[in-house]
Amino acid sequence: MENQAVKPPMILILESDPLLLTGMAAILDKQGYRCFLARNLDVANQATATIAVDLILYSFAEDVLAAASGASELRNTTKSKETPVLFLADRLEANWIEPLNLAGGVYCLPKPFEPEVLLDLVEKAFCLPHLAVAKVAPPKPHYSNEWVRLT
Repeated sequence: MENQAVKPPMILILESDPLLLTGMAAILDKQGYRCFLARNLDVANQATATIAVDLILYSFAEDVLAAASGASELRNTTKSKETPVLFLADRLEANWIEPLNLAGGVYCLPKPFEPEVLLDLVEKAFCLPHLAVAKVAPPKPHYSNEWVRLT
């Protein structure tokens, strides 16, 4: 029997800023991850309809409810129903935790951030995919100096 190589995880990155989008992809690619890049929700939805993604990096500015709705929409396919979401926000407010958590968010990282912090949270998100499966009530948030755990 042939020994099939395991494919590296596929990460969908949704970011409107082309420089930040390609920068994150370069950082993740260098670590061996495969990336699908989308500058808007329509392209991201087309991606989740056709390919299986293992993690969604969802960047947003101010409208937390639109971001939560968009992430839920991306996770509304058979291929991505249990996919964890790592939100990237221009800022973070405490009242955002519940909607982001219920949309499948496992972490929220405020921008700007260090590449090492992004890589650390991506690795952590792959250790916690079961957290994105069933959302009942939001947990007590865990704060770090640089990010917030949503689950």
